[in-house]
Amino acid sequence: MARVRLDDLLAGIRDAAARLHVEPYMVGGFVRDRLLGNEGKDIDLLVVEDGAVELLRSVARRFDWPPPQVFERFGTAQIRGDGFVVEAVRARAERYDPASRKPEVTAGTLEEDIWRRDFTVNTLCQTLDGEVLDITGRGLDDLRAGVLRTPLDPRETFSEDPLRMYRAARFVAQLGFTLAEGVLDAMREVAPRAEILSVERVSEELRRLLISPHPRAGLEVLRHSGLMHVHLAELLDMVGVEQSGYHVFDVYDHTLVALEHAPRDLLTRVAVLMHDVGKPATHAIAPDGRHTFHDHPDVGARIAENVLQRLRFGNGEIDAVTALVRLHLRPIQYEATTFSDAAVRRLMRDAGELRPRLLDVARADTRASAFPDTDGIDELEQRMARLDAEAGGAAKPFDSPLDGEEIMAMAGGRRPGPWVGAAKRALSDAVVEGEVPAGDREAARRWLRAHPALLEPAPAGS
Repeated sequence: MARVRLDDLLAGIRDAAARLHVEPYMVGGFVRDRLLGNEGKDIDLLVVEDGAVELLRSVARRFDWPPPQVFERFGTAQIRGDGFVVEAVRARAERYDPASRKPEVTAGTLEEDIWRRDFTVNTLCQTLDGEVLDITGRGLDDLRAGVLRTPLDPRETFSEDPLRMYRAARFVAQLGFTLAEGVLDAMREVAPRAEILSVERVSEELRRLLISPHPRAGLEVLRHSGLMHVHLAELLDMVGVEQSGYHVFDVYDHTLVALEHAPRDLLTRVAVLMHDVGKPATHAIAPDGRHTFHDHPDVGARIAENVLQRLRFGNGEIDAVTALVRLHLRPIQYEATTFSDAAVRRLMRDAGELRPRLLDVARADTRASAFPDTDGIDELEQRMARLDAEAGGAAKPFDSPLDGEEIMAMAGGRRPGPWVGAAKRALSDAVVEGEVPAGDREAARRWLRAHPALLEPAPAGS
């Protein structure tokens, strides 16, 4: 069966709505982006009165999609198929408890639902026939001007749901919009209330902000609104920390400029955001007046680990980012005339599968410096490719060619223990140094026989 196109899907929704006498409107980001010329695949439907679940069930049957998922807690239902996500919710009115961001929800009219939304550009509705409804009277003008304005007083809007302030920063980063007059002032007043938010919701907004086209602008909204102090205070420590030598910005501004140069990959951008977070704690001024930051990659990796754990990043994500922060200077320090092949292999082994991201972090770091030429990093990448070819394309070329069982057999059946790991590490080092060809098991055996101390038990009492 051919994949469903957007026009087919909208026609299916329109036919089902007419048959069921349901009154749906397209709303929110789908309409906003559509009017900006970007057709999305996540469609939000606002249904006046009852019928949302029945509507989605009918549409799912038409296109042979799975039946709707119903989320009673949020009052929504959702269907998925052919890359589309269609979510429907009944029009509602909300009242917020000041001690919580969870509203008391009651059935409402179309107008009541629209006026309670976050920004006028997200209040625009569209009928299934394509007619645009601008209920607030400001949505279309603000969309044309690229302005984020709240339908109601911004203090009320943000106080009811503080996550909307993070969404404002994300939309600035994502859409390139600016904040309407008074919005930033309101955010400063309400920012302390962001402490009631779940970390997971904040983390999701930060992730989306970081992979947006304009992450610097979004982070500046967080900084100047006071939200950065609530959930990313470590970044504020970088503000005003002077640098010298290779740098023209303080640590904070350098970081944001580097972020703009980084590819739109989450782990790469998080690593760039954190790559110099250890500098404030290691800042010193040398006798000649230079600003120094000894050991800042290791210190920064520990800080980054704490921040990402607090933001509920996954263990794999945290391991990747901390490794990138710890290693970020090594590609920048590369010199073709002084780096041996062994030194390059060592970096390749330490970076492992993170190598492409590490080089991207190094390039972003370099492009935000006083000497933005990345020719040296490009040359390093080419040299790594040559060494890859010499290794015969092995998936893990610098691992020990022998596994633990083979090493124990060579030791005459000696029992397992830490000595096996030590022997494997020694073999890996031999591969890196070029003494054993990558993946060559027979050469690895010969090398081990030439280093019998690795196979023999330590003397008693040693």
